[in-house]
Amino acid sequence: MADAKRLSPQSSVLSTFGRPASRLSQVEISLIRQINALATPLSTNLGIGEPNLEPDDRLKQLARRATEASWHYSPNAGNLSLRKKLANGTPYDAKTDVCVTAGTQEGLFAIFQALVESGDEVLVPNPGFVSYATLATMCGATVVTYELEPPDWNLDADALLAKVTPRTKLIIVNSPSNPLGAVIDEATLRTIAGAGCLVVADEVYRELWYETPPPSMSGMGKNVIVINGLSKSHGMTGLRLGWIFGDAELMTHIVKAHQYVATCASVFSQALAELILDDRDWNASWLANARSMFRTQREAALSAIRRELDADIPPPAGAFYAFVPVPSCDTLTFSKSLATDGAVLVIPGIAFGSMGEGFVRISYAASVDAIGTGIERMGRYLRERGR
Repeated sequence: MADAKRLSPQSSVLSTFGRPASRLSQVEISLIRQINALATPLSTNLGIGEPNLEPDDRLKQLARRATEASWHYSPNAGNLSLRKKLANGTPYDAKTDVCVTAGTQEGLFAIFQALVESGDEVLVPNPGFVSYATLATMCGATVVTYELEPPDWNLDADALLAKVTPRTKLIIVNSPSNPLGAVIDEATLRTIAGAGCLVVADEVYRELWYETPPPSMSGMGKNVIVINGLSKSHGMTGLRLGWIFGDAELMTHIVKAHQYVATCASVFSQALAELILDDRDWNASWLANARSMFRTQREAALSAIRRELDADIPPPAGAFYAFVPVPSCDTLTFSKSLATDGAVLVIPGIAFGSMGEGFVRISYAASVDAIGTGIERMGRYLRERGR
């Protein structure tokens, strides 16, 4: 028998036992997390994409009731009672077309693991959420971007369809958008649904809108997979509760991948989600109040951006992000120095793709005072350095 490898005090684990998996060779901790790691107690955080929603008395009461539910495994796809409530009013069959996930991030991971492989192409928005391209890369797929143009960041369906090839496996659509707050109109979504390949619609911000509810891709075709959750709409980011809608034939494979990632979503979070959905009047009031709060914060952010940064951007139609031009061609260096020298966290636009260079993402999921303070500091920082 060969001698077992021994780790000497001078050697590293990887040099002794081998390199990490090559699938991670092009993957780093996201720039969002890298910037947030620079936070200090004195920082004003306009970077992290987390709603500043705190549970009210009713939600706390529902959470206490949720602790009385079973603490044992649920089915891999989630408790059927919850799936029925999620599927209510949709064209999806709760038994075969719904999977409850440990947040939308895990849902996306399960989708990619189930459906994407080496040699495939995945179309992702540019600028777009950081995970899409990374998940494709981890599967060995080729990332193909479709560009969104400032200042309105509208999606040109014809330009997107021109990038579809026989190798295209998935098109990723995110509306309302992170990092842009932009919303895609229904006609454009229907055009994309008819592109002849699988489409994943990330709708986690769909309940956070300002003028009119954003259209959903739900029911636009058997090739369309819709993902959503409670993290952003209910301030439940740490409870990790999301779901996927899709055709049964696709969901069989997605649930299989989900099983080996998470077994099942938290049964506490599932129970709480059921109670939220059952309390329709309270839930409607909660969502209306959340939209009102974010509307106030959006106006505070836009006003401060005009005043301090001399930028006038179209009001975001959804989510809680402003994508703001800055006079810097290197937004990563700018954001890092702003964090360390200016005590303000914003996310460099380059984190979201090449079209994001020259912009930063400001999250206005913060108090009006914090928004004003952070953007004022940002403006002062730029003025002191001659913009």
